[in-house]
Amino acid sequence: MTSLHDKTALVTGSARGIGRAIAERYAALGANVVINYSTGQARAREAVAAIEQAGGTALAVQADVAHAADVDRLFESTLERFGSLDIVVANAGVELIAEPLLDISEADFDRLYSINAKGTFLTLQRAARHVADNGRIIYIGSSSTAFPQPGMGGYSSSKIAGQLLVEVLSKEIGARGVTVNSILPTATDGAGVFTRGVPEDVAQLIQSIRPIKRMGTVDDVADAAEYLAGALASFVSGQHLLISGGAPA
Repeated sequence: MTSLHDKTALVTGSARGIGRAIAERYAALGANVVINYSTGQARAREAVAAIEQAGGTALAVQADVAHAADVDRLFESTLERFGSLDIVVANAGVELIAEPLLDISEADFDRLYSINAKGTFLTLQRAARHVADNGRIIYIGSSSTAFPQPGMGGYSSSKIAGQLLVEVLSKEIGARGVTVNSILPTATDGAGVFTRGVPEDVAQLIQSIRPIKRMGTVDDVADAAEYLAGALASFVSGQHLLISGGAPA
């Protein structure tokens, strides 16, 4: 079993969905965890309370990853509270699906890229500056970047930027023993547009095209995040782990 005792993990966008599942998993494995949120303070407090009730240690920090000053404050608050930082998960993002390129507004484009591209860049850059030697940096991307689909162009293009940054950063800081990897989840029950559940017809459609006949879950992604954060993945870097039940995306 992975042990993260004496480690500190920062997970952006972790008040709900995939981010929360990863944060709770890391806390269960012994890590101190920083719950980051942009809005939704109540959900962040609930996440911290759940971790503490299970015997873990957590801190909630409000920060919008699209703003450099907020990201700096997020990392500073983490280091001030816990003294070091070992794992950073760049998870914060926003989805826009079923929207043809012809219909995407400038405001939609700016929002997608400010959070998914710029926010990821700022988080990965600060992570590289502050994470301890032999640390772990993980980007939560999207399986949609592996298999372009109509209606996904704006979202997928904003998410693929982070994958390139992962590959470059893994080469730039690899000498410190820091690994940098991506997780590319498929449509996930309990996350993103499916945070409040999956309509039955959508679930049946997704299951019909998956070799493993079910929806992805937030725990599936947390399993991958556990592996990449642990000792077993110390020689895995610059990689993109597709979590899709055997489907291409």
